[in-house]
Amino acid sequence: MPRVGGVAATVPALSYLSACMTRMNASEVAPLLPEPAAVRERSRLTALLEFLVAPGNRYRLHDYATDWRPGWDLATMSNGGGDDYSVALSDSAGLIRCFDHESEVSPYINDDLEYWPGTVDALPDRFRPFLDEAGFTGGDEWDVTALLWFLPQDTAWRTGITGHEQDGSDWLLRSLYTPDPARVLHERFQDYYEKPIDLAAVSAFFEGEPLTEELAAALNPGAEPAELLRAAAALLA
Repeated sequence: MPRVGGVAATVPALSYLSACMTRMNASEVAPLLPEPAAVRERSRLTALLEFLVAPGNRYRLHDYATDWRPGWDLATMSNGGGDDYSVALSDSAGLIRCFDHESEVSPYINDDLEYWPGTVDALPDRFRPFLDEAGFTGGDEWDVTALLWFLPQDTAWRTGITGHEQDGSDWLLRSLYTPDPARVLHERFQDYYEKPIDLAAVSAFFEGEPLTEELAAALNPGAEPAELLRAAAALLA
């Protein structure tokens, strides 16, 4: 049976709790994000968890593509309501694009389309080709309210955004920076799929419990466990 690995919380709990008392933008979210390898593993597990919960749904929120480009994986989220993010990840680097369609820094807020200062204009040159990739931009190059990046020599994620304008990164990326992704995703998937989901099973999944038929059945009581695990194994291949 495939085994999923747990992701250790690398975000100081007190810093996270303090930050969540107020709305944040990318400059405040950046220091809460774990290193690219941890973001990649958490993103992969998130997409796998959602598949286990709703394997037949064509409109799942999260997707994960291994080897999207040589040396790079791509994690995406779209809520179907005009908000999305994409995360391109290598072993030691990463680029995150957020788009909150109601954000005050959206390019569409202006009469003339214009990126908010500290987004595209501040992006390191090595990441600029990603903005020409439809898979990364979601098909619209103007769908940018925040950009965050991590270069191989960096010790923390960075952004060019300053000030306190809300760019959507706090709520869009919460499952990536929270110390408790199981609880955040449990709530998200229960709301989205309008069905009860076993929180203990979701927590066990993120803590690295073997993905057995018992755990698969707890995550999706309506599915045939062996068949669900075969489909999950194919998804991971």
